[in-house]
Amino acid sequence: MARKPGPGTCVHCLKHADKRNWDHVFPQGWYPDTTPQNLEKWKIPSCKLCNDEYGRIEDELRIIFSTCIDPTSARASGIWAKTLRALDPRRAKNEKDRRARAEKKTQLLAKMLKGDAIPDQAIYPGLGERWDRPRGDQIAISVPANHLKKVVEKVIKGLAYIEDGRLIDAEMEITHHVVDQTGAKPIEELLAAFGANHSRGPGIEVSRAVTPEDGISAVYKITIWGEIVMYATVLPKSTQQSNELDA
Repeated sequence: MARKPGPGTCVHCLKHADKRNWDHVFPQGWYPDTTPQNLEKWKIPSCKLCNDEYGRIEDELRIIFSTCIDPTSARASGIWAKTLRALDPRRAKNEKDRRARAEKKTQLLAKMLKGDAIPDQAIYPGLGERWDRPRGDQIAISVPANHLKKVVEKVIKGLAYIEDGRLIDAEMEITHHVVDQTGAKPIEELLAAFGANHSRGPGIEVSRAVTPEDGISAVYKITIWGEIVMYATVLPKSTQQSNELDA
């Protein structure tokens, strides 16, 4: 077992922590069963507060995401089964665990929308209706936007730390771009020309292109289980604000 990283800066909040833990950039429960046993899973030093917060967010997102993917895909093998186990009170270790599992199931059902209650303008790109079901039979599930933003930030900060030894500080702005194929074209073109691929087995892939000028401004494409795609940019805040004024 790896030793704890000791005192130092938390990659997430950038505050000094006397005690830090290793935080998986992608939680272990997000790796499909097809992941090679000897694969090194990305880890970064984190304070306990940030580690706990991300753990809660990632647990909720895994359950939500797993309802939107093809469970037969090799890139998502075993993910849906993990969700079923997590929601099954019969698998609880004790009464507290049983209540927690029941609460997770209740929360999931509360996020589900059906038929005309599904807003057309808020469907995440690539995760719309794929089975040609009548509108009344369609089911959707709401995803907290801030959860997606937090996961994108974590992946970008984690990869910058692992690959470049860099901390992304408050001078930089990480933006999650919710775009369709047309909107993603400029990022895809940059990645095709200048990007590098960072794969963590069949279920997790990150592509990024970093500008040589400052070594930290970049575009990212994060793909989870082959179906959930998130695009992002990292830019100096001054550049981001200038672009907004010019728009």
